[in-house]
Amino acid sequence: MEKTVIYLLEDGYVDFVVEKIRTKMEKLLEEKDKIFVILAGGKTPLPVYEKLAEQKLPWDRIHFFLSDERYVPLDSDQSNFRNINEVLFSRAKIPSSNVHYVDTSLPVEKACEKYERGIRSATDQFDLAILGMGPDGHVASIFDLETGNKDGLVTFTDPSGDTKVPRVTLTFRALNTSRYVFFLIRGKEKINRLTEILRDTPLPAYSVRGKEKTVWFVGK
Repeated sequence: MEKTVIYLLEDGYVDFVVEKIRTKMEKLLEEKDKIFVILAGGKTPLPVYEKLAEQKLPWDRIHFFLSDERYVPLDSDQSNFRNINEVLFSRAKIPSSNVHYVDTSLPVEKACEKYERGIRSATDQFDLAILGMGPDGHVASIFDLETGNKDGLVTFTDPSGDTKVPRVTLTFRALNTSRYVFFLIRGKEKINRLTEILRDTPLPAYSVRGKEKTVWFVGK
């Protein structure tokens, strides 16, 4: 049965979250040969990814997928892939074949199709999703329930968010295959949105739950 756990963290946010992620990955790798992990973009997870890169994990057995991507060149400072690559993929020397990203050199619909094919050829279930939440309650690049409920595993949005560009995002259907969902949030606005979610307000992040556990790591 799915359950929800909330950690309210005063200090040591990054170290605490990294330890929980590392421990979960190690336990999952005791169960199976390789695991499939979703990574959120945005600013909040980056210090966590940077610290995670220092951990001694069998990186060749872990496959990473981005929860969403801005439709910009991969070398843009707005690219989730570029930012995560700099702090995690390159530092931990993760094999390129284990890093699955959105090919933004393609027309956006083709980029979605290619990314979905890559997911389906790799797995039918994610083991762990490390996600963020926006101050408006969005998750990945799902800013409204209609987008999240689209058919398939991957879709695109009209220009949205802080950087007004189209985005490619996993849908609820994809995110909710995850056995475990770890939400990383910091700041008063996001804490307010979490309060609303706990009261069953139908914000996008409310619709994402781990099949076995959903964990919220909440910091100031």
